[in-house]
Amino acid sequence: MATSQTAADKKKVGMLGERDAGGFVYTSIGSCDFYTGEGEPDHAARKGSIYIDVDGAEAYICTVASGTWVLIGSQS
Repeated sequence: MATSQTAADKKKVGMLGERDAGGFVYTSIGSCDFYTGEGEPDHAARKGSIYIDVDGAEAYICTVASGTWVLIGSQS
């Protein structure tokens, strides 16, 4: 399943929200980018980025900038 974002995922809070090259909205804290969306992430992002799948309630970390995402722990 490809990553998708709903209108709620694309809302910005002040100047915190930015768009990456793929059009995904994220918020940075230090050098870590935080994304939300529905489905497993498959887009390129900075190594160390965090993604929350709001549909499946799972968290992922980007381990390779070309788009390798790994599930963080067990959320069940």
